Amino acid sequence: MCRTYNGSDINAEEGTNPQTKDGRGNICPVTIIMPTLAMEADRDVDKFMELLDKKIGEAKDMLIERYNYICSQSPESAKFMYENGLMLGYDGKTVESAMKHGTLALGQIGLAETLQILIGKDHTTPEGMELAKRIEQLFKDRCAEFKKKYKLNIGVYYTPAENLCYTAMKKFKAQYGEIENVSDRDYFTNSIHVPVWKKVSPFEKIDIESQLTGYSNAGCITYVELDSGVQNNLEALEELVNYAMDKDIPYFALNVPNDTCLDCGYTDEFNDECPMCHSEHIQQLRRVTG
Repeated sequence: MCRTYNGSDINAEEGTNPQTKDGRGNICPVTIIMPTLAMEADRDVDKFMELLDKKIGEAKDMLIERYNYICSQSPESAKFMYENGLMLGYDGKTVESAMKHGTLALGQIGLAETLQILIGKDHTTPEGMELAKRIEQLFKDRCAEFKKKYKLNIGVYYTPAENLCYTAMKKFKAQYGEIENVSDRDYFTNSIHVPVWKKVSPFEKIDIESQLTGYSNAGCITYVELDSGVQNNLEALEELVNYAMDKDIPYFALNVPNDTCLDCGYTDEFNDECPMCHSEHIQQLRRVTG
């Protein structure tokens, strides 16, 4: 799954490395739609934090219910995976012997819109970032408590909610209407990302999101959009990657223009017409992730 990250395994076998990633994965993510909670809290920060705390607990219950259902299945349900040793810890008998090493992912969407509702500013401002860190610390603290209590790897997940961002917004608009900088678009901002309509440089976006990625131990991503290709400017590409690594970004991606002529196969950035055969039969991509 895109952006999956598995932290320390609380069920690691004695003598094995609890940080092992092979044979592990995220299990049945549950995502909290935070802007709806902000509206239910009447835009009151303290009330929102109380509601969020309650929803995090409910999400945990859902994760454990799903986990128990999966563990009740026969290994025959994924015969290839178990018989070929693709799942860490499988004892040849139960699904749970392997599943307990995975991560129950507790996700979220719409941090930017939530901050707009609560204080009229998102996390591209110091005030917004301060509240963002308070929100993410609550996620991190509760997941750490759940992990210890239930002996399961329950972690904070910055959900890849491309479809949910649209369906959640549709329901939000039906209930609350169009609110400036909150529901005046067709989608919520994914997890803790800087809104795509914000005019920030790639370096600024890394600076902002890197302040929050450390709160996640089940997976996150930071990506930047480039206006043009970088095949003739590899030094700039290297500078960006190194900058993200220096900021301790665990998963970094670049989106670059990518055009393909469907007649002759030429690939580059060329927009309206292929420079080789002059065909207008072109496939244009402006976002490549994963």
